[in-house]
Amino acid sequence: MASRRRRSRRDRRSPWRATPLVLLLCLAAAEASPWLLGWSIGRPYDRAATVDALGTAVAVDTTQAGRPAEEYLGDHYLHPYLGYVSVPLNDRNRFGLPGADPLHPGAPDTVNVVLLGGSVAMGLHTFAEERLLRGLQRVPAFRGKAFRVAVLALGGYKQPQPLQALSWFLAQGAHVDLVLALDGFNDIVLPVCDNLPFGIHPNYPRHWNMYARKRLDPKVQRILAQRLAIGERREERRQRLAASPLRRSNIALLLWRTRDQRDAAELAELEQRLRTTLENAGADLQVTGPVRTVTDTAAYRAEQADLWMRSSLQVKALAEANGAVYFHFLQPNQYVPGAKPIGPKEAAVALAEGPFCYREAVEQGYPLLIERGLRLRSAGVAFHDLTGIFRTEVRAMYSDNCCHFTTPGYLRIADAMAEAVVDGMKEASR
Repeated sequence: MASRRRRSRRDRRSPWRATPLVLLLCLAAAEASPWLLGWSIGRPYDRAATVDALGTAVAVDTTQAGRPAEEYLGDHYLHPYLGYVSVPLNDRNRFGLPGADPLHPGAPDTVNVVLLGGSVAMGLHTFAEERLLRGLQRVPAFRGKAFRVAVLALGGYKQPQPLQALSWFLAQGAHVDLVLALDGFNDIVLPVCDNLPFGIHPNYPRHWNMYARKRLDPKVQRILAQRLAIGERREERRQRLAASPLRRSNIALLLWRTRDQRDAAELAELEQRLRTTLENAGADLQVTGPVRTVTDTAAYRAEQADLWMRSSLQVKALAEANGAVYFHFLQPNQYVPGAKPIGPKEAAVALAEGPFCYREAVEQGYPLLIERGLRLRSAGVAFHDLTGIFRTEVRAMYSDNCCHFTTPGYLRIADAMAEAVVDGMKEASR
């Protein structure tokens, strides 16, 4: 009788003994099959996109849920001519800008390149500069020479900030051989989306209402502190996983991506709270600049397109007066109608709905830039419209719902820019 009771107890325990083995088998199957892993959680799991995200820094000058994640009064500080620059740490030079020191002297065996623009120009420097320089080596005048690239660009820069930056460094003795501008989105979108709602003069730097305040509202300070803490936490978590053997694990990648996307959503919510708080805050001339009342948004956009065009003409004049060659490129954007076939996966990232006015600003403003680009060409500027370079590209080229690119996207832009410079300088030498 006692023996039967012991067997009965063993029989009741046997399913639990098998449970760890079953769980282990399930985990192994999910690890081996990204499709099965996605099926088990009820949504697709894109390993390639997750690995690509893991390899991209998320805390500084990139995007969170479609919004640039500058730390404003943390990462940036006021500059008397450029509006703002970064704290000169990590990948920033002594002037708080990416790339080489702009005041490095010229040399016969070195080509000093200046890259103008905003965060997309920074992205080109980060992800595709080597590709760009390999292409530029095909220019006969550059063969066998080294390249030094000074990046006069930060997230949110728009004209006339790049023009002012070039002027300031040239006045200090910078030697420049080649000037490349990659811009357009910030110039036509940010005045309407980020300046107009706060009554800021359109030609002032983006978010000047934050930079210029002598004393921040405590509510604004709390929101900025939360954003900074989340951004730092995201980057620390990314770096830990990127340096760990678990970076090859589908399950570890999925857990990281899920948490990272939750933080991104929280950052987007904080951004909206920040905008609402600033809209309700008092302002003075230091914050807004000369008062502007805008009743005609179309005319307002046209003004910004004209400013962009005139700034490009001034960059050309400055460059040529200092012995440099100038090329100007209009950056692609996903909201330009017909510019790229965008499938469901890319659309979930590139066309994700947000509380901002990017789509409308691009759809209405980019035709103005394209038309001004034709005028620039007529005026002798080596202007190139890159909005169509992805027209037959089915791979994902966009990394957010704003304006930034995947690494293949930046590489394609670098190829197009290098090809334009090579052709343009060959034509000029004939």
